[in-house]
Amino acid sequence: MAREKPDPDRLSIEVKEVYPMRLGRLASLIGGRLLRGSPRTPVKQATYGKTRHLKERVVLFFNPRKNAEKQLASLQRKRSAGVICPAGWSRKIPSSHAVIEVSDSKKALWKLVHWLRAQSRAVFIGITGSAGKTTTKEMTASILSTKYKVLKSVANNNLYSLMPQNLIQLHPDHQVVVLEMGMAGFGNIRKQCGVAKPSLGIVTNVGEAHVGKLGHSLANVARAKQELINGLTRGGTLILNADDPGSKRLSTRGFRGKVITLGIKNPATIRATRVKYTKNGMSFYIGKVPYQIPIWGRHNVYNALAAIAVARQLNVPTPWIQKGLRSFPAPRMRLQRIKGIKNWLLINDCYNANPSAMIAGLKVLMRVAEKKHSVAVLGDMHSLGKLSLESHRKVGKFVARLNPSALITVGPQAIEIAKGASLAGYKGKIHSLPNQPAKVANYLRKNVPKGSVLYFKASRNTALEKTVNKIRAK
Repeated sequence: MAREKPDPDRLSIEVKEVYPMRLGRLASLIGGRLLRGSPRTPVKQATYGKTRHLKERVVLFFNPRKNAEKQLASLQRKRSAGVICPAGWSRKIPSSHAVIEVSDSKKALWKLVHWLRAQSRAVFIGITGSAGKTTTKEMTASILSTKYKVLKSVANNNLYSLMPQNLIQLHPDHQVVVLEMGMAGFGNIRKQCGVAKPSLGIVTNVGEAHVGKLGHSLANVARAKQELINGLTRGGTLILNADDPGSKRLSTRGFRGKVITLGIKNPATIRATRVKYTKNGMSFYIGKVPYQIPIWGRHNVYNALAAIAVARQLNVPTPWIQKGLRSFPAPRMRLQRIKGIKNWLLINDCYNANPSAMIAGLKVLMRVAEKKHSVAVLGDMHSLGKLSLESHRKVGKFVARLNPSALITVGPQAIEIAKGASLAGYKGKIHSLPNQPAKVANYLRKNVPKGSVLYFKASRNTALEKTVNKIRAK
C-alpha cells in the first residue's frame, strides 16, 4: 500500500525525543558510551569536525581525519554539550567537555542522521541536474520559506558523503527540506535518495557536466540523473524540463507518481511567456501572472519555473511565490554582478563550467552588453574526459556566432575555445593566456576600454574569480 504523502499544512511537530534531547539519550542512539559528563545535559544541535558554531548545548562529532589539532585547540577555548570521538582520542579532549566514546565518529554521525530522518514529518525535495542545481535550490527554499519552516542544503554540499552536514540540522519543526543532489558517479544520487526519501524531485537538465567521470557518455549522465526519478517515493511528484534535449534520455515508465513539465519553447505543464531581460534580472509571465527574478539568463527562468512548480504543489499562494522569487539570494559566483575598475561591469560566473552553462552565460553577456564593448573571458572546463576537445571547440563556435568584441581564453584547455572560434570565422580580437590571475588582470587593464561588460566563466579548479577580484572597483 502506498504511503500517504504528507500535507505540509497538517505537518505535526509532535515528535518524541528529537532535538532537544539529553546527552545520555544521544549516546544510546549512536551506540556510544558516555565517559564524562552528565547524561541529563541538554543537546540542541550537532556539528561535525567544525568548531566555528560550537557552544553550550551543541555537540561536536570529532573528525580525527581532518584538522584534528585545530579542533583540539578550539576545544580549549570553547564550551559544548559534549564531544563524540573514537577510542584513543577521549583523553585528548579538554576536561571541560563531556565525552561520548564511539568506535567511529563518522558512522556515529550517520546513525544520528538516519534516526533524525526517521522522526521527521517534513516534505523532502531532491534537486539534481547538470546545471542550475544550487540556484534552483535557493529559489525553491526562498519561496517555500514564505509559508513553511524550511531546511536547505548548506552551500553546494550535494554529495552523499556531505549529507550529514545538511541533515544534522533537522528539527521536528522543519516542514520542508530542500536538498541539492550531485552525482560524482553512479550510485551517489541513489544513496542520497535512500537516506532522504524525497517525495518531490527536480531534474533541471541533463548535459555534459562530469561526463568524464561516467565513461565519456551523455547516456551515462542520464543514467546517473535517473537515480533521482527511481528514488522518489511512490505517489511522489517529478518535475522535468520539456525544452532540454538531454532530459529526453530520462525514463518515466516505471515512475508511479505525477509528472510536471516546464518550458519556454515547447508545450509544458508550466510554461513561461514574454521572457525579457531587465536591468537587474529577468521578467516573464505564466498565463497572465508576472514574475521577476534578480538574476540574468533564460536558463535561470527554467530554474524559476521548477521552483514555482514545487511551490504550487505545496499550495503556496501566488503573491508569496512572486515575493520569494524577487528576494531569493542569488548564489555567489553565478552570474554575479560586480562593479569593476574603468566603469566596467563584471559578470562573475566562475563557480563552475560545462559547455551548456558556458553557452548560456555567453548569451547573457550579449544581452546585457547590447551595444557596449563585450569581452568573454573563458577558462578551462574540467571533467569532460574524451569530450573535452569537442566541447571546448563547440563553445568557440558559439562565440563566433554571438560575436562579442573580444575573446580571452585562460588555461591550456581553453585554447581550444580560441581555435574553435577562429575556425568558425570569428572576427573579434582573440588572446590566450596562462592561468595566472595577475597576468590576466594586467592584460585586461591595458586592452579593454572603459565602460565594457566582461563575462568570466571556467571550472572550479581554474579559480577565475581570482582575476575578477584583482579588477573589481575598490
